[in-house]
Amino acid sequence: MRFYWINPVRNSLKILALILLIGAVGSFIAQGVQWRDHWQRIESRGKLIVAVRESEGIFWANGQEFTGFEKDLIDELERHLDIPIQIFAVRDLDDLYRALAAGAVDMALPGTSFNNLDVLASRAYSMTRIGLVHHKTRAIADNPSLARVRTGLLDPQAHQDVAQLLDNPPQAVAVYEAGRISAELFTLVAMQDLDQVLVDERDFQFQHSVFPDLEFTPLDEPARPISVLFNPKEDGTLLAEINDTLELFDNSGLLSQMIDRYFGHALEFDYVDNLTFEKHMMARLPTYLTLFKFYADQQGLDWRLLAAQAYQESHLRANAKSPTGVRGLMMITLTTAKEMGISDRLDPEQSIRAGAQYLTSLKNRVPADIPEPDRTWFALASYNVGAGHVEDARKITELLGDDPDRWIDVRKHLPKLSLKDYYPWTRYGYARGAEPVVYVANIRRFYNRLKKEFPFLEDAVEPERLDQLPEVDVPVFPGL
Repeated sequence: MRFYWINPVRNSLKILALILLIGAVGSFIAQGVQWRDHWQRIESRGKLIVAVRESEGIFWANGQEFTGFEKDLIDELERHLDIPIQIFAVRDLDDLYRALAAGAVDMALPGTSFNNLDVLASRAYSMTRIGLVHHKTRAIADNPSLARVRTGLLDPQAHQDVAQLLDNPPQAVAVYEAGRISAELFTLVAMQDLDQVLVDERDFQFQHSVFPDLEFTPLDEPARPISVLFNPKEDGTLLAEINDTLELFDNSGLLSQMIDRYFGHALEFDYVDNLTFEKHMMARLPTYLTLFKFYADQQGLDWRLLAAQAYQESHLRANAKSPTGVRGLMMITLTTAKEMGISDRLDPEQSIRAGAQYLTSLKNRVPADIPEPDRTWFALASYNVGAGHVEDARKITELLGDDPDRWIDVRKHLPKLSLKDYYPWTRYGYARGAEPVVYVANIRRFYNRLKKEFPFLEDAVEPERLDQLPEVDVPVFPGL
């Protein structure tokens, strides 16, 4: 068989032109259209979009600032990843999961534990038990004859597996009202509009001091992780960045320090003492409120901290005395009274003024590179046991390989000041080192309670809510 070229020159030119055209298009595609993974798209966009549950202890507007464990975690992620994070607050967790599934946000922090959700999850940044919150005198297990057991659900999607296993009477009713935050659910239990609520212990710890009549009963389940969540179609690049960063936070001790910041005050919750505090706060605090505010403002302190300290010192009794010779609302020693220039320690105004001045002077003695809130905890411990003993404890902490600039570490070693294995070798000698640990923990507990009762409302901030989410480049990440 023979083949003949018809006008071979012209055909050769056509083939060459076609080859050149294909090459040009390929070159254009290679140079102008580059495949970008999810993390690269976030960097190109210039911000990371995050949804977070709006609730006390998680992400909450407190006067002029937002507070909460997840809020602080997001701040640390923003700092370490070096990219702005835009936060959208959401109360209805169904909306949070829908936004995540649709790719409207890059990741989400519901702040609840989970098990086998249809999402990708980072390594755990916290662990918690799951259980039931109910009246101390009305536990469901002790009342099998209840006609209709009403169990409130905080997060029916994350807790679905456990909700189905609850060993309730056949007439049990699960109640989920979208948008209810944990404090609302606990209020409904306190009002007996609900019999119990299925929540993480962590949520109850945030609210325990406000609901002293309620208690948490854990279910017979292992502790569950709390993680950052991602859409299952996420390509893994953002997940890897977050996991690496959380691992760094864990190894550096930052996560444990954050946990102490939010839960360290709850070393031991005292039901009776909490009720006493509530009673005294209503009856005694108004008498001295103006003085606390005035002298705290003079020293650049939070008056609620000063009031919490006064309660720990004297239960707000102006004529308080102790066998060791300290006197008044702030339990001032004679030496401190002379240093602060007051003549009558039983006079409430002089006592509060001296206490505020002395606490400020102790804060100024704390090494300048120790940040808040640890700076305040060290100052309070010094108020109780003496700055010299606190410095001894810091040296012991350093010698034993822990961080002397972190209260969570020094707190662990302060009790050693009463052991003969340690105090003979310290500069200031023996001290009842366990006392300042309890002292600071109590003040932190009272301070947190006062912050909830007296929030700073001036120029209060509002979060960006999920319904304000702008139109985004859909998909946020490839694959949707």
